[in-house]
Amino acid sequence: MVKNWFFLLVLIAVINKNIYSQKIQVLKFDALKQCIYNNSDTVYVVNFFASWCKPCLLEIPEFVNFDKGIKNSKIKLVFVSLDLKNDQEKLLKIVQQYSLQNVYLLDESNANNWINKIDKHWSGAIPATLIIKKGKHKKFIADVISSQTLFKLTK
Repeated sequence: MVKNWFFLLVLIAVINKNIYSQKIQVLKFDALKQCIYNNSDTVYVVNFFASWCKPCLLEIPEFVNFDKGIKNSKIKLVFVSLDLKNDQEKLLKIVQQYSLQNVYLLDESNANNWINKIDKHWSGAIPATLIIKKGKHKKFIADVISSQTLFKLTK
């Protein structure tokens, strides 16, 4: 009987690990760029954040509220974590807590190689949000943003 319980707990742990690992894709900047800079009719709202950033964590409920309001629209919300790869456990807890979708962990060791490609005036401070329409940079906000502002900027 004890062996069966142990087997069941191991199985649950493996299933949970697989579920979490499917929610966060680790990628390089060039792969991210291909995902969000395309000529489709989709408007991409890309939020750059980290699990250690308190303003970022305070902002996440605004994105959750925004996400509820954009169902069945041509707007796609994307989260890009700037956490280190070894901090994935903290990131997974946030993803689970808020049921976040489209979460990517940016695997770049030198931010100076890609920050200016997002916005030439960006210092790298987070939270930051990029809005892309038809493959073109529409708006960049390097600050906390509200769901109301997101709705206005994506019209």
